[in-house]
Amino acid sequence: MRLNQNMQSLNVYRNYKKSLTLNASALNKITTGSKINSAKDNPNKLGVSEGLRIQIRSLQMAERNIQDGVSMMQATDGSINSIGESLLRIKELTVQANGVAVDDDLKVIQTEIDHIKAQINQTAETSEFNGVKLLNSERVTNNNYPKVLKHTVGANTNEDMNIPIFNLTTDVLSDKEGNTLEGLDVTDKSNDEVNMQIIDAAMATVNSVRSRYGAIQNRMETSATNLTGTSSNLEKAESRIRDTDIALEMAEYARTSILQETSIALMQQTNNFPKDILRVLENMK
Repeated sequence: MRLNQNMQSLNVYRNYKKSLTLNASALNKITTGSKINSAKDNPNKLGVSEGLRIQIRSLQMAERNIQDGVSMMQATDGSINSIGESLLRIKELTVQANGVAVDDDLKVIQTEIDHIKAQINQTAETSEFNGVKLLNSERVTNNNYPKVLKHTVGANTNEDMNIPIFNLTTDVLSDKEGNTLEGLDVTDKSNDEVNMQIIDAAMATVNSVRSRYGAIQNRMETSATNLTGTSSNLEKAESRIRDTDIALEMAEYARTSILQETSIALMQQTNNFPKDILRVLENMK
């Protein structure tokens, strides 16, 4: 029994401080939902977790980039479909003109064709997505050699996709001999065969362009699906490293809370030990 150093009370207090620290840690993990809230909690796992988070965010951003690319392909497909419908109408009018011999009737047909050609040019020139025009590149004079636009589809370097940029205006759409759709003239009956070649070549070019963009869209959607799966798997791995097991921490919180209350009760008793010395001294009178 000691007076200056109450060892029993000090031992209880030391255990109380330990329980208090563990209790605060458990409460912090419960309230944050994370078992790694600072570097000291687990330095090694923190580094792994942060690395996974960087990968996850990069993959999510790459997926958004791909979705933008898909939207661009969808918008472009709508414009190409409009151009295709216009070419079908020109085809009908060209065939009709081949069976007409009256000049006035041919002029009427040519007037409609001219308006349709103007509409094709307007569609190609105004079709864009976020400032990117895929159907009216002034640098493209032959659609067999399109300009290339790089579009990022991954989270790492060199993970790009080449998107071709064409020119579907009437002065570029032409047949093998270089006769353009812009020069299509049904009023001259000597051009009947050439006119058919021009329109057939123009339709083939437009269909080819649309097919290429459709293939690119399918590839983008597949890439987006792969990125979503990879990102989900990484999130699961990061969750196992960083997220709190709430049931386990609740049990720890309850245990340390009981130890705190017990320690407080014991300190009240052990702090009374020095009084026993007074009672001993009182008996010595």
